[in-house]
Formats: sequence, C-alpha cells, structure tokens
Amino acid sequence: MIREIERLYPPERIARSKARLKAVWELKRPPDRIPFVFGWLPPETEEPELGVWEGTCTNEESLGVQLESIIDRAALDDDYVPALFPGCRQGTIPTAYGAEEERNGKHMWVKPMLRDAKDVYELGRPDFTREGVAAEFLERVRFFRAATQGRMPIQLADMQGPLDLASNMWGSEPLLEAMYTDPDAVHHLLQMMTDAFIDFARLLQEAAEGDLIPIHCLPIVWMPPERGMALSEDLVVLVSPKLYKVFGRPYNEQIADTFGGVVIHSCGSTEHNLEILAGTRHLMGVNLSVTETALPAIVDALGKNAVALTHFGEVTCNDLPALTPEEHLRLCMTTFKEKDVRGIVFVMPLETTREEVLALNPLALDWARLE
Repeated sequence: MIREIERLYPPERIARSKARLKAVWELKRPPDRIPFVFGWLPPETEEPELGVWEGTCTNEESLGVQLESIIDRAALDDDYVPALFPGCRQGTIPTAYGAEEERNGKHMWVKPMLRDAKDVYELGRPDFTREGVAAEFLERVRFFRAATQGRMPIQLADMQGPLDLASNMWGSEPLLEAMYTDPDAVHHLLQMMTDAFIDFARLLQEAAEGDLIPIHCLPIVWMPPERGMALSEDLVVLVSPKLYKVFGRPYNEQIADTFGGVVIHSCGSTEHNLEILAGTRHLMGVNLSVTETALPAIVDALGKNAVALTHFGEVTCNDLPALTPEEHLRLCMTTFKEKDVRGIVFVMPLETTREEVLALNPLALDWARLE
C-alpha cells in the first residue's frame, strides 16, 4: 500500500500542493490558486466504523483503514498531502493524570476529576510515555513509523489546548466559576496544562522521528513544521473577552513562543473574542466553521496577519445559514479573493455522495484559480 500511495502521489504532485500551502502559511499569494482539501472521499460501499478518528481501534486497524482511504482519495485533485493520524481524544492528556473516559454516542468524553481548588495543587506530573491515552498515541506513532519504514509523516494528535484541558479536568462550569472565586488555582492549573501540552508535543515530535505535521485542525492539511503548533480551544466560545484575555491568550502565547507560532481551532461562535484571538502573539492561523462564526468577521479580524482555515458543519449559530459543500466553497473562494486574505478551504462532504464530491472537484479548481 505504501508503494501504491507513492505511485498515486508522486513527488511532483506533493510539491505542487506544498508550494501552495507553504505560500499561504508564509502569508504570501499562492502561485496559481487558493489551496483546498476535501475532508474525505465517501467510499463506494458503507464501511464498518472502526473508531479511526478517535483512535479507539487497534493500531493495525487504524493503519489499514487510513492507508486504504489515502489510496482511494487519490482520485481527488486537491492539496492533500498523505499522512497518518494517531487520533482525536479529549482524554489524551487528562487520562495521564488519572481522569477517566466514557463513551456517549460515537464519541469518547472525559469525566472531570477535580472537585475543588485544592485538588488542583495535588496534581502530580504524569509520565506521558507510560500513562493514559497519551502513551497509547505515542506507541501508535512509533508503530506507524515502523510499519511504513518511516515513509509516511505523522499528523499531530489532538491534544486540546490549555483552556480546554483545564475544562476537561475540572468541568466547564466549575472552571468558569473559579475564574472569579479562585483565580490563582485556575492560573496554576492552566500553567500545568500548558507545560503538559508542550511536553507531550515534544514527545510526539520524537516519536515521529522529526517527521511531524504540527496541525490537527483538520488532520488533512499540511503545515510546515517551523510555523508552530496547533491546539484546540473550544472554551473560547463560553468566556467573555475580559476572561479570555486573562485566562486564555497568555497560555497560548507560551506555546507559540515555544514552537514559533500557534494555530487555534474552535467550535462554536467566536465572534465576541475574535479581536483578542487575532491579537495572539505569533498567531499563524485559526480554524473556524463559517456556519458558526461569520466569514466576514473572521477575515476582518485576521486581515493579512494569519491564515483562515475554514470549514462548515451541521451546526449553525447566530442565524447563519446552513450551507452545502458547493455553497461553502463558493463563499470562501469569493471572499478570500475579494479581501486578498490568506486562506485554506476544508471541503466537508456532509451527506454527499461519492459522485457528488467528484463532480464538485472541477468546480473547486475553477473557483480557486487566481487570475
């Protein structure tokens, strides 16, 4: 399968995609068109769900399914660069501290383990190489590298981010209350989570033998390693600008300082915090859904200072319209051209057939073209 992937994605194909993406990440005009990446190509037949996204299947199953998907999606002409993804689990870091996970529906969630402020100061320093989901993911990365003879890069696992990790450890409402009643404990926890994020990111780099693509949002896009590290920060939608400026941005900036930049993903409506988010030191990009945060607000906040990585979903906020993949593509391509901003479009084929996705591909190529 590795040989087949190398045949379907020859060096010149990958070089063209990387040239477009690298230009955008460097806030330059791409050479020929705006880069875009399809989330996936729907299979010809329905496949059994194996938990590849959340990393709940075996290493062997995850590798096999991902390699088959990479081969299948070669029929798409987009800017996907083949890589393997360890998984997306809220509990990646919290379980190393002893937090428990539970399955609800299709997803694995973390049970908060902190009851009050004093529990924060009793947390130890875990060994991510031996404990929790973190250790599972490190082993998976090593397995991927060995099984593919180091010929496939590794996409960053979703580790959340300092604010989300603190929320997962303590619970969203108790954490928000503590920002008023026990701010010192919150800052102590946030610093611990920041240090843990940095430590585990370095372990991932080591496990990937230096061949880590440092972005997970979404884990289908290539980013130059020197541009920084990505994190998830869904709690940004719940905090006020005053609180986010104190309890959110400073810790993200520590990560940005450590790795040379930061890309921030958030679900939900972030419009009330966009100005502060855009002012993050060494901000490289943001990944937001345009059905949850209005695209004009995103590009106005970022200007030409960071990359807009846009997708859409089934959830809508603030009376924003639901979009089809075609409508999303047209909206983003038109806006990026008119505003001359640097963007990467994630095409999410929700409730779309394989034939419809393949038919959308030439439209995407046409709309992405720069005159």
